Amino acid sequence: MPPTQKMRIILKAFDHRVLDVSAQQILETAERTGARVAGPVPMPTTKRMFTVIRSPHVNKDSREYFELRTIKD
Repeated sequence: MPPTQKMRIILKAFDHRVLDVSAQQILETAERTGARVAGPVPMPTTKRMFTVIRSPHVNKDSREYFELRTIKD
């Protein structure tokens, strides 16, 4: 039995459409070369929250929240 080689590729993006297009291009290239393909397997989305005080001087209770989502595939 010949030795097998495995390749695991993890893609990260802020926009899921860009991630889907890239994954599709990689799949098409791998299938053209005759490789066995299993995937893509979606990974959990990472969310980072940032809290910013709205006013530069007073009103510490008034805050604004921003979220940065990283999608992995």
